[in-house]
Amino acid sequence: MFPSELWKEILSRLPAKCLLRSRCVSKSWRRMIDCPDLIKLHLNKSAESFTNHSLILTETGFNLHLLDLDLLDGNNNARVSKTPFVANNIYGISNTCNGIVVLIAEMFGPLALWNPFLRKRMIFPDSPSKCVEFYQYPSLFYGLCYDSRIDDYKVVRNYEYRNIYTREVECSKTEIYTFKSKVWKEVQPFPCSLPYSSQMWGRQVNGALHILCNDKAFKFRPNTAFKSRIVGFSVERESYFEWMLPLNIPTKGVFMGLDLLGDCLMLACDSSLCVNVWVMKEYGVQESWTNLITIVYPMAHVLTDLFKPLVYSKDGKKVLFFCNQFNFVWYDLERKTMEKVEVGGVPFLIQLEDCVQSLVFPGGSSEPSEGKKNGQERKDKKVKQKRDDFLSKGFKLKL
Repeated sequence: MFPSELWKEILSRLPAKCLLRSRCVSKSWRRMIDCPDLIKLHLNKSAESFTNHSLILTETGFNLHLLDLDLLDGNNNARVSKTPFVANNIYGISNTCNGIVVLIAEMFGPLALWNPFLRKRMIFPDSPSKCVEFYQYPSLFYGLCYDSRIDDYKVVRNYEYRNIYTREVECSKTEIYTFKSKVWKEVQPFPCSLPYSSQMWGRQVNGALHILCNDKAFKFRPNTAFKSRIVGFSVERESYFEWMLPLNIPTKGVFMGLDLLGDCLMLACDSSLCVNVWVMKEYGVQESWTNLITIVYPMAHVLTDLFKPLVYSKDGKKVLFFCNQFNFVWYDLERKTMEKVEVGGVPFLIQLEDCVQSLVFPGGSSEPSEGKKNGQERKDKKVKQKRDDFLSKGFKLKL
């Protein structure tokens, strides 16, 4: 019999779906796989090795789909699978964090935490803040983050009040929901005007959420000229900070997006001449920004309309791009060539997020998984049928 630590080491290298199937072997296997130490070890192994990652794809109409990225490594053909989760009034999802996301309903509607691999969700209350008369919300976005200091998850929500008539920002708020305390609280407001082009924070890295801002009236330095910069939110301190973009990069007429590539912040820039991908090799150091990829036109034409660097290949020699709504492309970092990947069933997308496959789910009451819920419905139906048969025979009732 292997020691328990060796079992954990072996199991931590398996995909989440294999572990979920293994829970059915016996009660002892179930206890071992549900062990918090194994869940954390599995999450860390997956995050470090560029394996066990999927894409959550949100299509027009807000149906949710999954794509296993491991199937794309080595140019294997893959197909998008629709999740069994039915989202009637969902208009978007938050950033991903340790394999879970926040499902966002209508503005100031109920919110739900969701792990697509566990098929488990938990509804939690929205903030008591409501719309004020003569004001409107031009922008509202959410971020999901993990606070290692207290071993808990937090939802960050930012929104602005603008006067309906003058369009001037008259109030800005930041609120945080903590799952263990189950309480919303207000913290320091966002330091500049909220980005119109985004409904969510970028993914968490080094204990902070990040987003790209264009600011004419930046509250940290109100007298400086117009510049693009990165605004970060420290999860532990619950306060904001700012960073500058790579030195001397053009920003006029350039479409930029901030995300995560591997474990580094990534800035994607698309101009009329070329596409550039920058990564911050040393977190928080402006001089560590490195130009990882440059693709000049006409070759860059493949990436127009919509492009997003997603993940490294398992050997770290290629980067997977999503582009033009339906296409996936591997970019070879050494040969500087691109190769299209065939993926079937890709819908018309409005949002796409890389997500590590995990068994993580914050404690507390939750709805049953989709599989259990459907099984329970079938069981209830069978019990009802037996009861009706008994009544009709015993009491000669017509049902």
